[in-house]
Amino acid sequence: MDFVETKVPLTLKQVDSLYWLGRYAERALTTLRIFIKVYDSQLDTTFDYKSYCESLDIFNNFSSLKDFCFRYAFDTDYSSSIIASLTFANGNAMMLRETIGSEALAYIEMALRTMQTAQCSLSPVLQFQKVIDCIMAFKGTVQDTVLDRNVRNIISCGYGVERLDIYLRLEQDEEKVMFECTRLAQSIAYTDIDCDSLQLQKIIGELCQLDSVQDSADKMVLLQLIDSMFAFN
Repeated sequence: MDFVETKVPLTLKQVDSLYWLGRYAERALTTLRIFIKVYDSQLDTTFDYKSYCESLDIFNNFSSLKDFCFRYAFDTDYSSSIIASLTFANGNAMMLRETIGSEALAYIEMALRTMQTAQCSLSPVLQFQKVIDCIMAFKGTVQDTVLDRNVRNIISCGYGVERLDIYLRLEQDEEKVMFECTRLAQSIAYTDIDCDSLQLQKIIGELCQLDSVQDSADKMVLLQLIDSMFAFN
């Protein structure tokens, strides 16, 4: 029996929610992977959390490294915290239950609950790893159980944009950034999103000019281009 993908018309609100589900899930995943190393070595006071906040363009009202480590992870009132990203991802996933399925939703809910548990845990790093595992399980479940290719790839576009945004801000190496550009282009090709392919080509062209990318002004232009690729209205 041949496998046939289903295709269900999506509203603009659903498309927007799928995209932001991908972005928030990836934001929690990527920043948590970075954060684990910081949290696990808090006694090493050489970590410059002020520069980290500046690079990611997030509000810095932390009084110390210890304050940063706690609130960046667990403060639900701090919109740039990891738990806030998971909360936003969960809100989008709940609205999309019928689109992504209960199993995928369950993994996002589990990631959020585990992060909440980590706040009171004697071994939070172990709980952080479980959160990462839950998000990876969510990604795998979407790929394995969501039959609509358009839905899968809109979420993947969210992953890709968020990774590009974080990688550029934290000055990851050229190879990683270009790989994410290529993967994002593939995701876009398999969606019904009306995205300007010339804009993506311009982004890739700008990224190839390494000297330009290192300039903070040019980098902000690139970030604005990337963020504006998916403006649903």
